[in-house]
Amino acid sequence: MARTVPPPPQEQIKALEAKLTAAPADPNPLIALLALARHSDAQVVHKATWALYRVFGLLLAQGRVGGITGAAAGAGGAREVKAWVRDRLLEYVAVLGGLLRDSEAALRISALKLLFALLEPLSASAAVPIHVAYFRLLVRALLFPAPSQRGSSSSSSSSSKRPAIVAANQADEAGLPSDVAAAVVDDYWAKYDDLRLFFFREVAALVASEDVDADNVLAQVFPLTNLPKVQDDLNAFFLPSLSAAPREKAAKKAKTKKGKKDVEALPDWMATYESDEEEEEESALAGGKRQRTAALGTAKAVHSVQAHTAAYTAAWEAILSHLALDDMWTRRILAGLHGERGILAHMAAARRVRIADWLGGTVDAGGAHAMLAMNGLFVLMTAYNLDYPRFYERLYALLDGEVLHARYRARFFRLLDTFLRSPLLSAALVASFIKRLSRLALAAPPAGAILVIPFVYNLFKRHPGTMAMLQRLPDDMPHGDPYDETETAPIATRALESSVWELAALQNHYLASVATLAKIFAEQFTKPEFNLEDFLDHGYATLFDTEAARKLKNPPALAVALELGQPADLAPLFPKAADAGERDTVSELWAF
Repeated sequence: MARTVPPPPQEQIKALEAKLTAAPADPNPLIALLALARHSDAQVVHKATWALYRVFGLLLAQGRVGGITGAAAGAGGAREVKAWVRDRLLEYVAVLGGLLRDSEAALRISALKLLFALLEPLSASAAVPIHVAYFRLLVRALLFPAPSQRGSSSSSSSSSKRPAIVAANQADEAGLPSDVAAAVVDDYWAKYDDLRLFFFREVAALVASEDVDADNVLAQVFPLTNLPKVQDDLNAFFLPSLSAAPREKAAKKAKTKKGKKDVEALPDWMATYESDEEEEEESALAGGKRQRTAALGTAKAVHSVQAHTAAYTAAWEAILSHLALDDMWTRRILAGLHGERGILAHMAAARRVRIADWLGGTVDAGGAHAMLAMNGLFVLMTAYNLDYPRFYERLYALLDGEVLHARYRARFFRLLDTFLRSPLLSAALVASFIKRLSRLALAAPPAGAILVIPFVYNLFKRHPGTMAMLQRLPDDMPHGDPYDETETAPIATRALESSVWELAALQNHYLASVATLAKIFAEQFTKPEFNLEDFLDHGYATLFDTEAARKLKNPPALAVALELGQPADLAPLFPKAADAGERDTVSELWAF
């Protein structure tokens, strides 16, 4: 008896889809179609996953799929069938979630599209604005990516039997592949206002309760910088049921209280804290009454700018409080805090100071990120009235022996110049920074010393109270230099009672450009402040090129006739050769 040859997988997919979409439909072929979705051939998997999407879309429209979170509706066998189909739907979602980490890039992007495409029919089937339970499954698939099931030999529908994992079909990158993260940001989170709001809410809940990989979270949250700030910015919605803004009752006119007098307007720096801005960000007007954003309905929250701001703020608070960030993400976050599209600009104004603890911990850790964290604290102090009394003590502690050798030296001095620019700083405080920088310049490389000189000159120009340090002579300090370099509080180092003899020592520096520049302190302070940007980019290469191109007014006398071994007073340095016609090595080197 001849063996029957099974049809190719592509034909099997067509036949199974036809059975599942026929009337009356038998749901049993779902098992075979799900098995083909785990086929080793990427083309077969692609066709099978799209066929399953069409099948489940039809079943959802016909109401033949049970609820994901609750018991299926109906009675007897119909309810059991719906529950069984629901389990196959969850199995299909698991297959799609695994394909996000498949080695085939086309399958990864296709699986991402299918995961989001299921959201609308599921929401419509459940008669809700958004199917929250499924959306949570979708977000978990992105934050906790599972291995790809392609090539698995298991075709069992039992959830207790896990499909085998084929290592060759897994993506090379750990976690969520970068192309999937970029696609989900560009095509969904950044594009649709409703999806982004729900995503921020899920991130805040998951990060606070579970151990989430920081790369998977930040790869999707950090690029989201163009967020809505006014009502007109809310204009793109993924779910049609959320596109129309809910109707609100006419707001009642506010009644003027009797006997209330007009008062003078508050200054700008007090307006944020004396106004109702915090209440406005935590709540929204609904039906003429003020409600917290958490109490708003789904549709009203999607169309509320305050709700978007609160969700974004909660997400970042959870990230900075619970995630262990590596150096790369710490640096990117610190650099992205400020600006019109920075993290702070999109956070609720009254809650921005809550990241001060994270910034303070970053400062305590030291290193290259400490100065960037100090800049964040400085912005919170000057713009949002953060009380941080130890700011300059922390800043003073960052001036150690490595700061003039580090590659981030230019950024460090840009920020340090900003922090010390205020004329309201005390002379004793500024004197400590002048003294510490001058002391560090003695052991610094030429590029560091040539940066300290104009920086200190500008500090003297801005703070005339420190000029006594330039005028004090050694005889005025009979007990030696009173400066205490071990004191951690800059206000108590007694630097103002000291002198800047270190700057005088730099006038004898071996490099002519450093020595010439240091002589500016011996002249009258009539010159304007230096432009610090002219000195920030100096390094060994630029200084060498400057010296090599410098024209010498009085070239050294090198044309000196020396007889080898003569005269006699040079005999110890140039010993006479053993043979008159023979030259020793030292004489060869020193013969001009």
